[in-house]
Amino acid sequence: MIAFFALAIGIGFWPVHAAVFGDPSYSCGSGFVHSGHQWKTDSAAAQDERTGNDAATGTPSDVCPNKVYGRRDFALLVIGFAAVVGLLTLVLIQNPQDRSSSALQASMRVRDSKR
Repeated sequence: MIAFFALAIGIGFWPVHAAVFGDPSYSCGSGFVHSGHQWKTDSAAAQDERTGNDAATGTPSDVCPNKVYGRRDFALLVIGFAAVVGLLTLVLIQNPQDRSSSALQASMRVRDSKR
């Protein structure tokens, strides 16, 4: 279970890069730490930087949200899956309680209180 949480944290904080106009390896941030304001300012600066052999598909504000939010959502899905599996494991692996002794003690208390 701890491994799933560590994996999700790694996925969520791993930096995301995208090919944008003017920069083939633009750093969009990570799933958990990113700046939409930075994407907007960089998009305004890179609007006219297209080249003929550029493999970019858009500006940072067009390309980054899909990549970053997809990574963040996947990390949250892994965390949710780990939490559900962990809780089910805790519930299903518990040793059943021996209720006979507690029932016996309760009936003794009831009998003693009537006297």
